[in-house]
Amino acid sequence: MGKFFLSRDFWIGLGLLIIFFSHYIIMGQDSVWYAQDYTELVIPWYKLLIDNNGLWKSNDYTIPGMLDYLPRASFASAFFLKTWLFFFFEPFQAVLLNKLLIHVLAYCSGYHLLDHFLQKKPDSRIALFSLMWASIPFWPEAGIGLAFLPTVFLIFYRISQGEKFKLVHGFLIFFYCFYSILHLNGVFVIVFLSIGGLYHLLKEKKINFPFWGALAGLCLCYAVFSYRLLLVYFFQRNWFIPHRVEYDIYSFVRYHDDIPAKVAEILFFGNTHAAFIAPFFYLIIAGFLIGSTFLRNKSNVFRPILWLFLGVNAIALLAALVTYIPLVERVPLLLNMKEFSFERFYFLIYPVMIFASSFILNDMFSLPRLKFLAWTLVLTILGYQLLVLDNNAKNYVLKPLLGVGEKYPTYREFYAVDQFKLIKSFLDEKSPSGYKLASLGFHPAITSYNNLNAIDGYTGNYSLAYKDEFFEIIKDELGEDDRENWLYWHFKGWGNKAYLFNQIHKDDFMRMKWLETQIIDHPKYNYEKMKEMGCLYMLSTDPVVDEDNLDFMKKFEHPASAWDIHVYKIK
Repeated sequence: MGKFFLSRDFWIGLGLLIIFFSHYIIMGQDSVWYAQDYTELVIPWYKLLIDNNGLWKSNDYTIPGMLDYLPRASFASAFFLKTWLFFFFEPFQAVLLNKLLIHVLAYCSGYHLLDHFLQKKPDSRIALFSLMWASIPFWPEAGIGLAFLPTVFLIFYRISQGEKFKLVHGFLIFFYCFYSILHLNGVFVIVFLSIGGLYHLLKEKKINFPFWGALAGLCLCYAVFSYRLLLVYFFQRNWFIPHRVEYDIYSFVRYHDDIPAKVAEILFFGNTHAAFIAPFFYLIIAGFLIGSTFLRNKSNVFRPILWLFLGVNAIALLAALVTYIPLVERVPLLLNMKEFSFERFYFLIYPVMIFASSFILNDMFSLPRLKFLAWTLVLTILGYQLLVLDNNAKNYVLKPLLGVGEKYPTYREFYAVDQFKLIKSFLDEKSPSGYKLASLGFHPAITSYNNLNAIDGYTGNYSLAYKDEFFEIIKDELGEDDRENWLYWHFKGWGNKAYLFNQIHKDDFMRMKWLETQIIDHPKYNYEKMKEMGCLYMLSTDPVVDEDNLDFMKKFEHPASAWDIHVYKIK
């Protein structure tokens, strides 16, 4: 399988990929990383886990810093490569290495697949298509769950075609599980491969033992690597009831009442927790099929592309249907499955769309009259992925060029380490015996990242008891529990964000210092409950007027921070 490593074009393509993302390396912490469930959610998890030596502790071991404290079970597995990046490197270095590894492995995986199916085509073309795949913005927390799927598919495809199971197959399956997450991608990959295996069984009328053995190995690896998650959800309810049991469909962004809009979103734009994609892939496939219907001699890829296109549309429609509120309300099974984002099976359509487009573009490159169009499409896709989909390039190039969009903080400005060192030193001096705090106008993950103990936070797995306790703090500010009050159900029905929501900021916790000031006037928080939970201070990006409950202490400003922080002591 490794013969393509000897190809000069393989290395040229890989070099271009590194150049594609070199701005992250060059700019370091002055690069931009969006808070799309990453900087405000994921990165502090790993830092807290490592800082508190929690890697090999039992599930009920408590780790302070976020939502007061969380059990070890709420954090990443020790059997996940990204965890070890945070163990051996500083947080930003780990974040950067993780991103580069994902894209490099995506390139190798794409090349692996295309080298098998386009054996008689120029290596330069294979490298170009692999670059097109590897440069989409994969969600970094998912590891190689999506990025390495071409190799996983190829392994099982070749075994299903009669190839013997080899040691290298076992290693690649093991590595895939070690660098991906069961509930994000793994479970859907297992289901997809199982369906493929059953189809082959019905067609051939015999059991392919190497195939099912490899699939069993995949399942076993995931079960071992995800043992903490499986234990806490299914076998440890005696001490931990997750807040997810209260999930409510009306508070989910994933639930909707507009099927065409949802289908279009899936097919044309991608998803935060998978990858954002260019709409051109769908258009290339549709255009190819429409154009081919008028040709007498159709391309040999026409029929498989047609079936893939129909499958992609069917999956997108199904994903939209199973989260369509009027339908979910009438189907108890769908209603009872709200705790798990089971519709994420549609994430698997993105490699299908991109590689189907690659086969079409390959045909176009082979025809002199379409070669220029093929180059135009490929370069347009690569340009779109760099300037529109890449957060860093978009903020430093596209936004200033077009004069649209607000300025977004860099990694350094977001976490504001130097500023929070001053804040921590100030509060340590005021309360040497210890204290907790809460945040307004900026994500609590920033305080957790900077070694301050926050009673608020954002996580996908904390106790229902703590959610109920935190609700006592914010319930009056949230307002009535009618269905029109989105903010109330955002916490009570979803609850992953246990934040100090208020009627001024709503769910806006990106109140950077260059935005217009919004005064928060007498928020209806239960300050007695906050003090009961050990919260002595409140930090806010905007001034808070509540002289009966808060004492203003100091305003902290810093040139390397996105925030102006007002510090208040709760009376």
